[in-house]
Amino acid sequence: RTGAGEFGHQVLALDGPLCSCGNRGCVEVLCLTAVARGDIAEAARVLGVGAANLVGLLDIDAVLLGGRTVDSAPGAFVRGVGAVLAAHALRSSDQDTPVPVLIAPNGMRGIAEGAAQLLLAPLFNRPEH
Repeated sequence: RTGAGEFGHQVLALDGPLCSCGNRGCVEVLCLTAVARGDIAEAARVLGVGAANLVGLLDIDAVLLGGRTVDSAPGAFVRGVGAVLAAHALRSSDQDTPVPVLIAPNGMRGIAEGAAQLLLAPLFNRPEH
């Protein structure tokens, strides 16, 4: 139904602020509210909690950050998300090292290229990457 991958709308706080999606306490609204207050560390922590949920659920190899909000303070977001993932790794018996956190290559262009590749690869009979 085209909603897969809506990372920003995973709910972290059941009684949190109302999000544009209609839910309360989504990663997106919590992160953007913290940014609006000028609290980048809190925004990065919120993003880190959401990323830690995905690491636990999907056993991913790396977290790539991108987008306008992250681009405004990439170092702070890498450090903040990394700190949450490091704490998560310490608490998890199945992880001995935290998942690395990196800035996505090519910024917003990389997102567009990936989306285009998903659509065009089957047309040209090329395997998806």
